[in-house]
Amino acid sequence: MKTYIQQIMLGTVTGNEEQARETLKHIKAAGYDGLELNSFMVHPSSMLVRLLTRAAGMPSGKGGKLDWHALLREAGLGVVSLHTDLGSLERGAGAAAEEALSFGTDTLVITGMCRFNYGSAEAVKKLAERLNKSGEALKQYGVSLLYHNHNAELLSVGESRQISGFTHENDLQSSEIPSFRAGNKAYDILIDETDKSFVNFEFDSFWFADGGASPAEYMEKLGSRMRLWHVTDRGARPAGKVMTP
Repeated sequence: MKTYIQQIMLGTVTGNEEQARETLKHIKAAGYDGLELNSFMVHPSSMLVRLLTRAAGMPSGKGGKLDWHALLREAGLGVVSLHTDLGSLERGAGAAAEEALSFGTDTLVITGMCRFNYGSAEAVKKLAERLNKSGEALKQYGVSLLYHNHNAELLSVGESRQISGFTHENDLQSSEIPSFRAGNKAYDILIDETDKSFVNFEFDSFWFADGGASPAEYMEKLGSRMRLWHVTDRGARPAGKVMTP
């Protein structure tokens, strides 16, 4: 089994070329095979993106100004996948595929969507359709599409209210706290409505444990469609569930 470090974890230790080179050297020495890249971290990102990243409790840096192709090649590290956004894929699957392949990976990953209504079965089915179309478009370039979950996908469908990103349960009224446990989940719909020929999954077991689900149960349900396993530990955090993305 190969292991990789998610680039988002390196935000504060890749502020310049020298620091990034030293960080990658330590990652190689620790026995990791490479990185999982984020498109907004290999390109210059806006202040808004950096602020949202910090608000989510994730490190943010200036890695978008660095030559990641050269740095990874020099360090002898590979790339397992490249995280991107669905809008970019829909605007240009070819360009997204070309960038992934330039890093030596044939896998693009879409993460759970911010400000998306995961409580609506209709909305989630439309999302599955969009994922299928994007996955089909990527396939002609030899690139696969995976969907990466957070915990919002555990909302019971039918709640039909929009869930905003970065919201703590502690900030909600008791009547507003979404159900994570009862009924059919948005994630179940995504599994059922996506075509395994075009869409598969990078499973993040932390976020499902955080949402009150059984990671092992969903890993078994995904079976061979679970192509990557994202092992996350957010460590000490404020009390209360965190709604993400």
